[in-house]
Amino acid sequence: MAAKPQRRSWSFMSSPSPSVTGSIHTSEEILAHPRFPAARGAFVDAVLALHEGDQFRSRLLVEAMRQVTFNLIVSLHLRHDLADRSTWATPQRLKDEIKPFGLASPRRVDALVARLVQLGYVDIRPSEHDGRVRILIPTAKMMSLDRDWLVYHYTPLHVMFPDPGYGEPMTQDAAFQRAQRLVALDFSGKGAEIMANNPAVMRFMGRDSGVLVLIKLIQISAAGSAKDVSYSDIGARFGVSRTHVRALLEDAAEHGDVGLSGRGGRLVELKPSLRHAFDRFLADAMSGHDMLYKLARERMAKAQRSALSEKLD
Repeated sequence: MAAKPQRRSWSFMSSPSPSVTGSIHTSEEILAHPRFPAARGAFVDAVLALHEGDQFRSRLLVEAMRQVTFNLIVSLHLRHDLADRSTWATPQRLKDEIKPFGLASPRRVDALVARLVQLGYVDIRPSEHDGRVRILIPTAKMMSLDRDWLVYHYTPLHVMFPDPGYGEPMTQDAAFQRAQRLVALDFSGKGAEIMANNPAVMRFMGRDSGVLVLIKLIQISAAGSAKDVSYSDIGARFGVSRTHVRALLEDAAEHGDVGLSGRGGRLVELKPSLRHAFDRFLADAMSGHDMLYKLARERMAKAQRSALSEKLD
């Protein structure tokens, strides 16, 4: 089982600029908002629309270590500056960035990178500046999937705050993707903090397709009562075995997150504590993405002013 992410506080991370800080929607504001149930439902539906029935995407992006690795490769690539060796998107730099999350050994990172290369999501090429150094380069296929990922993470914010909304990520704007990923790299500790502060959800995120199983159960049990669940059906939807789903839910039951009853434990009831934990996790993530959205917009505006100034000169 993956190690727990290290707890980190804002005092040890980059802080948003004063122009952004006061406008960020907080987790508490999000949880108290009357549209939060609709935002949660939209998020659940958007995630399942992208991943359900696509076994590769299910296994690639929704286990914590794999998702963090994927995101960091994109961000490191966009930050890469040939003239500044410290920014080079090398396998070692990737491992250094992942280390604070406490999610994986260097060997496991190497194995995942090799798998991404095999499947056409990452290229590894010698540096133009130093042929002894290997550089990680996301392919167009990977960048497209990353934009899909951004859509479902901004969907609940777009539903909750439709005016003015979050048009750039929702329309898969490539310039926004670049700006968002660049600012996200400076705040990667925020992601580690959210994970560390939400252990109930992390118990699912640390397992293959575990968080998808949780999200599917939230969709199934929207009425609030126990539901008959086919372990085989859920496993087939996300590319894992019925035995894996059963073990995942039995572990959740031992932690008091779900109740299992009926023949073979197929009657599954999400406990209120897990529902509340998922809502808190989602609100924390929404607040973090709102911050990154506003920082990315600020970055894009500065770039536009700089380009205009150069034209005028």
